[in-house]
Amino acid sequence: ALEQLRQPLCFDEFVGYGFSHQKHPASVTCATYEGWSTAVSGHVMRGGRHFVGFEVKKERDELLPYINLGVVRTVSLTDGIDVKADWRGEVNPVIVPSRYTPAVAEKLRSQRSSKWGESSVHCCSYYCDSGRCLWTDWDNEKGSFDWRGQERLSGSGTVGLLLDLDEGTLSVFKNGRRLGTMKDGLGGEYCWFVAVASPCTTSISRGRAPN
Repeated sequence: ALEQLRQPLCFDEFVGYGFSHQKHPASVTCATYEGWSTAVSGHVMRGGRHFVGFEVKKERDELLPYINLGVVRTVSLTDGIDVKADWRGEVNPVIVPSRYTPAVAEKLRSQRSSKWGESSVHCCSYYCDSGRCLWTDWDNEKGSFDWRGQERLSGSGTVGLLLDLDEGTLSVFKNGRRLGTMKDGLGGEYCWFVAVASPCTTSISRGRAPN
């Protein structure tokens, strides 16, 4: 476990049609507006405080930032789940309404283990275009809401996320400045993820939360 904490973060799973060839293990490039694609880090977070920095470089600043940055349960997005038939080419784990993609929602929930704990927050993200919080339990509960301190990331920049599993919270930092606590009620195991649907390059790095 200690060795894993010393290793740089990288992306380990890539799902969707939008990513171009990966040049560095810690960054992903989306080249098109061809629907949502998702990259997930294999680093599993269990208890304690975890901080990550997502550096977003947009192809052009005037492009809308269709980007979700957040945490997701330790699941496979493709195990028995077809990108075309089930995901319908739109792979984003925080947008999985059971009404429209019942096969995906059911197969994600079926991977549940005791390590998820009691929390129903199975995926939670900061949406760069509006700054809103999106979350889901992959069943009937989901949310998209404003929160105190909310700001959007309109151009290129860095979004920091602090996952505090002792307190059950996810807090947001923008370009080194703390915006506030975005969501509470988190618990159990999570991994970092990015879901993108607009041209940009997103890099992930481990760090400490700014004071």
